[in-house]
Amino acid sequence: MPFHAGYEGNALKHYYQYFDIYAQGKLGPYEVIDSLKENSFSVSQLKRIEDIANIDSSLLVQNVDWAFKVWREQPWGKNVSFDNFCEFVLPYRLGDEPLGFWREDIYKRYNPILDSIRLLPQAQDPLVAAKVLMDSLVVEPSHFTGLFPAGPHLGPSVVSWRAGSCREFADLVVYVMRALGIPCGTDYMAMRGDNNVPHFWNFTLDKDGKTHITEFPDPNWKRAVSMYNPKAKVYRNTYGLNWKDVKRQQGKMMHPAFRKPLYQDVTAVYADSLNRDLVVSSDILCKEVHKGDIVYFCLSTRMDWVPIAWTVFEEDSLRFQDTEGSVIGCLATWNGKRLVMQSEPFTYDKMSGTIALLTPQSEKEDITLYFKFPLFCDLGILRMPGGVFEGSNDSQFRSADTLYYVKQWPFRLNNTIFPEKEKSYRYVRYKGPKGSYCNIAEMAFFEDTSDTLALKGRIIGTPGCFQKDGSHDYYKVYDGNPYTYMDYKTPDEGWVGLDFGIPHRIKKFTYIPRNSDNFIHKGDVYELFYWHDKKWNSLGRQVAKADSLNYVIPKGVALFLKNHTEGKDERIFKKTDGRQQFW
Repeated sequence: MPFHAGYEGNALKHYYQYFDIYAQGKLGPYEVIDSLKENSFSVSQLKRIEDIANIDSSLLVQNVDWAFKVWREQPWGKNVSFDNFCEFVLPYRLGDEPLGFWREDIYKRYNPILDSIRLLPQAQDPLVAAKVLMDSLVVEPSHFTGLFPAGPHLGPSVVSWRAGSCREFADLVVYVMRALGIPCGTDYMAMRGDNNVPHFWNFTLDKDGKTHITEFPDPNWKRAVSMYNPKAKVYRNTYGLNWKDVKRQQGKMMHPAFRKPLYQDVTAVYADSLNRDLVVSSDILCKEVHKGDIVYFCLSTRMDWVPIAWTVFEEDSLRFQDTEGSVIGCLATWNGKRLVMQSEPFTYDKMSGTIALLTPQSEKEDITLYFKFPLFCDLGILRMPGGVFEGSNDSQFRSADTLYYVKQWPFRLNNTIFPEKEKSYRYVRYKGPKGSYCNIAEMAFFEDTSDTLALKGRIIGTPGCFQKDGSHDYYKVYDGNPYTYMDYKTPDEGWVGLDFGIPHRIKKFTYIPRNSDNFIHKGDVYELFYWHDKKWNSLGRQVAKADSLNYVIPKGVALFLKNHTEGKDERIFKKTDGRQQFW
């Protein structure tokens, strides 16, 4: 209790409106933000209230009574240890939300769902009960967004709203599971290894104490080792203080993220055989780092760095315990106000555990840039491989020739293909692969390789869209907008094309994949940076004249491309085998 607090203030009502309105399903996240922009929210508008001085004793009593009630009455309770009960069932709060009574209401709402298994032998396993609850929880609609202002945890209202980011979804699951006596909590990455944000998800413990994880609204519980995301470090939120870390700090000045260690380090649970200590030679450190100093292992978020682990500098090396690779990291110290970077960035290999400094060399090289954010984060790009462009003289495409088969992710906005078919076709189409919802943004067909004016025809395709409102129907592929797209109503069998009226020889066609506007955009102002000497250094600004940019860079450096015109999805990368490799 001494280390826990929440927030109060009139501004909370405004903060809650974001989630309340969005949960109604009538407005998108941007529309919600626009509707509330006259009263912008900030945590600074709230007052922090320490539990130790303000908590209501009746709240504690009811919380304890209901927690012990479910622990004793549920058949799986006998396989929840007292320690796990205290950490992952009993706590009266999840984070910094305003306090309130929540256990009884949630218990009465969801406990009847478990009647179907309560008398079965397998019900003695908490995991079995957790699976039944998740199957029920995911049936109702949920509304994901990470766009709303940063604020405190929402509290038990999130169970009804079912809206927000991965943090809110994780809280939803914790409230329900704990109210039913199932040990559950939140594991998290303080910063993802392949994105600019932290990430939160749920865990539960089976009858043997082994960890199983889920990410709402996915109903499935999986073993922790199945999580493939680059992680570097994984922590588990706890109510109790991590006294081992407190003792390690030895009264030193710590970064705020580690001052009150209400967490357990569970990296080894996820990394399994790939778990290792990251050992870094002192040779890569700046000279102002001394023996006994706290040094932080940091991951990037846009042009900044976030500490995810710390250690004490000894004579000749640093050892960060329990880590997983496949990330770009950097080392830093904390001066009480800000991080001071103390090394060049380095790649940390997942399989070998080796690091490689990204240090500028004297030799220069050319690089062509096509995007500013990793393609694997873009769903539309991932859905293209397996798609096929076809030509036919049969309107039903019962006899069709393959003009082009998409084998790999398209790596640029405008993709040009030169078919080698000698035939002429009246009908052409793109047919999406299974599971793709036929996602494609634009396509155009040309009679000659030098043509700039596309062939005209009647738009044909499979009608209907996933949104059920016509907003993503097949005709969107010919609206001239590279950021609108077809999103067919079912995962399979969608297609879109043209009926030219008469056969035409197709010597060239172009297509644009469904995308999140992270490709190079003609007319936008970009600036490329490389990291050296504790900071990002500019390689100059350019106005994009097409869907690519060309720069000359020092070899071996970490790079960052910023769009000064619009957007915020930008990520650190390096040049590998002639192309951009994001981390």
